[in-house]
Amino acid sequence: MLRPGYHGSLSWNCGGEPAGTIRFEMHDFGIQLIYKYRSAGEDEWRDVNEIIPFAYTDQHLGGRRRWFQCKSCSRLCAVLYGGTRYRCRKCWNLAYQSQHNDAPSRALAKAQKLRRRLGGSEDMDDFFPEKPKGMHWRTYNGLRTRMEALDERADNLGWARLERLLNH
Repeated sequence: MLRPGYHGSLSWNCGGEPAGTIRFEMHDFGIQLIYKYRSAGEDEWRDVNEIIPFAYTDQHLGGRRRWFQCKSCSRLCAVLYGGTRYRCRKCWNLAYQSQHNDAPSRALAKAQKLRRRLGGSEDMDDFFPEKPKGMHWRTYNGLRTRMEALDERADNLGWARLERLLNH
């Protein structure tokens, strides 16, 4: 889809109702976005026809990687986020979902991710997963040590929070 001359449109729904459409056309130098938007509380639609430029970085093993270049801050990004304009996550001040979690939840989520990586359950009360075939013992033991440290951190942070709540 990223080859010059390719064009098309994307549409989406919200609650089963049409919510938006955007047309796009690929060029050598960037992607052209054509759409309309309406700010909250406004009746009038505004037309947008802008080109998001491409930027390139060299890869270690040869070749080049293509990025979008944010029109507001010139940051290279793989994903643009829409609104009145399509910009990078920093310009829209967007946070990752995990950044909304408290410290104990983040530590627990990391420990659960390690258990999933080893083919096990996310349930911290289950036995730790056995070493997957083909994985080096050194790698397995390192992941287990890291998971145990994260689990302990989540427990300690959780207990500290509970203690603070009980003392106030």
